[in-house]
Amino acid sequence: MIKRSILLAVAVLLLASPAFAKKNKTITKTDSTITDTKYGWNMNYTENWKVKDFKEPSMERLYMIKKNYSVNQNLRTYGGDYTIPTFTLFIKEFDGTIDDFEAMLKKNLVEHRSDDKLINKLGLARDSEFIVSGEVTIDSTVAKQIYVKRNYKRVLDVRGKIQYINDHEVHEIYLMKVNNLIYVIQGFCEREFFETNTLEFRAMIESFRL
Repeated sequence: MIKRSILLAVAVLLLASPAFAKKNKTITKTDSTITDTKYGWNMNYTENWKVKDFKEPSMERLYMIKKNYSVNQNLRTYGGDYTIPTFTLFIKEFDGTIDDFEAMLKKNLVEHRSDDKLINKLGLARDSEFIVSGEVTIDSTVAKQIYVKRNYKRVLDVRGKIQYINDHEVHEIYLMKVNNLIYVIQGFCEREFFETNTLEFRAMIESFRL
């Protein structure tokens, strides 16, 4: 009777073991390279970027924020929120073309809402405007480069008087279609510092290999 109870307990543990299995991460990284073994891409980055991975399964493959970045002097002096330069990558199954995804994004920006989880992850459904798009090539793959402006209002307490900063973030978005998967890469920061940050965004894009 005791032996049977032990065997039964072992059987239960064996059947339950997948629930306790360690989940793989979306990427692996060295000091200079990020690799996604599930989808087969890799990309270079510098030590000035903090890299976050996710647990499988996840359409959110990569999230990076800049370590050393500039902040508007008024915000430093009088307080207020600011945007840290950010670089993200999403991958999911998508039946349409990159033009179809761009059209869906444009529609959602006008309607200020979306039923698509990936577009919601981009954080652009509210207060954003489509600016321009064009065709580019990433590692011999035809892609779309899109610019979106996200408007914001910042509140400052300047010596007891409330003041506002009206400005915008610039979002640089790349779309690629590989087989039945769409790759959505997003780099964004405040307009004031875009000229510098876009050089780093593009260096990472240019190093992207499928």
